Amino acid sequence: MNRQALDASNCHLLKRTHRLAWLQYHVHMDTSGTPPNKLDPRAKTVWRLHEGISFGIALLVCIGLAVVMTLVDGPPVVWVLPLIITVIATIVWMTVVVEIMYRRWRWGVSDVDVRLQSGLVIITRTVIPMARIQHVDTSQGPILRLFSLSEVRFSTAAGKHKIPMLADADAADIRDRIAATAQVTDDGGL
Repeated sequence: MNRQALDASNCHLLKRTHRLAWLQYHVHMDTSGTPPNKLDPRAKTVWRLHEGISFGIALLVCIGLAVVMTLVDGPPVVWVLPLIITVIATIVWMTVVVEIMYRRWRWGVSDVDVRLQSGLVIITRTVIPMARIQHVDTSQGPILRLFSLSEVRFSTAAGKHKIPMLADADAADIRDRIAATAQVTDDGGL
């Protein structure tokens, strides 16, 4: 076989391999481009707990303002209005916003790339090619540990990304899969 025929044969095999990888990937992805996987359902509880702590601090500030205003005989509207706004914002956030965030957060991992979707009002879809991933690990803070959840964090030269709120075992499997596919070594190099 001459060199020209060999090059043509290799080119055909490369195109076929690429086409099969593309087809295999897209069989698992939604036609709208939405990644197929949702976060763990416990994510809603964790988000509510995080926001409850934040709003609890805001509520303490409002109560402190109420005490100060009562001592200096200020008008009640100065401290009642922030208190009412804080309570309403807490209720809306913990019921409506957390549910929307959970429904919109999606992720997908293939042999070709990692796809992320998130957002509240503006939905952001991110595609990270496996060839660009330089480092991958899992992370778990005290609240996530309480719920047996972890997040998979990975970085490229362009920035850092994460898939939050995954069950511990799932996060470890996804981390290992991304590391193997992206050929990331333990020292973070390629």
